[in-house]
Amino acid sequence: MTKRSVNLLKKRRGISPAITMLIILGISVLAGVAVFQNFQSQSSVASARGAITVENLALIKNPSGEMWLSATIKNSGNRQIDSTVVNLQVDTNSGTPGIQPFSANPNPAALNPGQTASVFVRVDDSGGSPITSVDVGESIPVEIRGTTPDGSIVTTPTSIMTSLA
Repeated sequence: MTKRSVNLLKKRRGISPAITMLIILGISVLAGVAVFQNFQSQSSVASARGAITVENLALIKNPSGEMWLSATIKNSGNRQIDSTVVNLQVDTNSGTPGIQPFSANPNPAALNPGQTASVFVRVDDSGGSPITSVDVGESIPVEIRGTTPDGSIVTTPTSIMTSLA
């Protein structure tokens, strides 16, 4: 090598250390943002839940002895509920062992988060006759059930006291 070629090699410069540090820092920040977004999306899926709250629930017995169920429920979770049912724990078929609950389906059946559904129906036995065996002031267990799109079941147990119309 000649003296001139040696001088040319010495005059060539690489990337300055400050610019190298900025490039490494930029790559680190981008990688951190990507990892954060990945964990954020996974945690939002994991925290998705269905929940049902009771807005209004009444069981009214009129003077003729018929009972009427009025219920308003709300999807207070953050995922859709495909179907809902209100189960009043009164025996609708005394010929079958165990309690055969009275079921009523609120309308609309599918609830988006924040949406409400209502039902107002006469409480009948399996033959279609009104149930009159419950006394005014008697407390009856109620179960509100909902099914989410993935098949999981959301249950809200409560009770209701029969009142006179």
